[in-house]
Amino acid sequence: MEERALRDGVSVEAVKVSELGTLERARWNALRLANPLLGSPYFDLRYLDVAGQIAPGAAIAVIRRGDQIEGFLPFQRRGLLIQPLAAPMSDSHGLVASADTSLDLADILRKLGADRARFGGLIGPGTNEGRGLSVRHAMAADLSDGFAAYEAGRSAGFLKDKRRRLRALERDHGAVSFSFSAPTAAMLDRIIAGKRQQFRRTHQYDIFACGWTGALLHRLAGAGEADFGLKLAVLRAGDAIVAAELGLTSGDRHHLWFPIYDTAYARYSPGSLMTLETLRVAAEQGIARVDFGPGGEAYKRDFAEPAEPVFEGMIHTRPRAVGRTGISGLTRLSRRFDSITGCEPGLVGQVRGASSFVTAMSRRHPRVGAGVGLGVGIGLSLSLLAE
Repeated sequence: MEERALRDGVSVEAVKVSELGTLERARWNALRLANPLLGSPYFDLRYLDVAGQIAPGAAIAVIRRGDQIEGFLPFQRRGLLIQPLAAPMSDSHGLVASADTSLDLADILRKLGADRARFGGLIGPGTNEGRGLSVRHAMAADLSDGFAAYEAGRSAGFLKDKRRRLRALERDHGAVSFSFSAPTAAMLDRIIAGKRQQFRRTHQYDIFACGWTGALLHRLAGAGEADFGLKLAVLRAGDAIVAAELGLTSGDRHHLWFPIYDTAYARYSPGSLMTLETLRVAAEQGIARVDFGPGGEAYKRDFAEPAEPVFEGMIHTRPRAVGRTGISGLTRLSRRFDSITGCEPGLVGQVRGASSFVTAMSRRHPRVGAGVGLGVGIGLSLSLLAE
């Protein structure tokens, strides 16, 4: 536990999630309930309770002005770098505070002793677009009026195509069935194995190689309640699983998280068929909004509409060439290295992860050369990931 005071009378105390008391938890829930931007499952204390036990360096900043709690910031430390708590497993993150708060995120980070902080899905109060953060928008499917109303707002051609593919899948491979429920341990392992295979196939960094990320999913599976927890969508044709996706639910919000599909069925668009079924059944179960994460990828536009702005970038908290609170945007490469930093709390693991990633990239782009890739990986890991 540590506490630092700001000149304006605001104090910041870093505590473990398990150290939050009854008053702090009540204040958290009241702030979250009053601010629609904090409706994501990743702001649910039940998620953070589990993640706080698993993620290395996890903590909560409790922010007070006098005796009043003004807000909270879930985070994890990587030397002088701060990331969202449980990064890269927290797709939405930010200050838990009132919508009209005067708290400034850079000031909070400075009082936490951070040299810099990286965010990839920053939403909520204490941030603004004008400071140089890159901006995207959350993509979300509105199911508040039911699935029929949702379908009426989608492209008729898109829906017709998916119905045709569904009929073809059933004709060629047997009766199609769908389930949307809490996952078994065996199905969780299957999802993790499928994602790891996909990471290898697409030459991406394997976020499950470090161990704790998979443990987090298994721990979440055991912490489910009626209105919170993991849900697994599974689309089958006959006895074969053609697509599946793990998601996280909190109240009437569901966040799509880890999808996999069998490439042998690619011609049927199994991922799209599964997503439509997920939305249909989610609406039947009282889900009002399904989150697809930020970005304008074509498949997201097929299913969802832009919602609130989502910020990403790096905040420098100390005077540098970029200024007092210099903020720079993230590139695709730096996002990959952010994942490595989040998964690997130590320098040795970061170097190993960075080298592995760049070596995989050199296989994908042979002109880079494995030797050059290794040197770049170590150099970038030292400069971007560690202090």
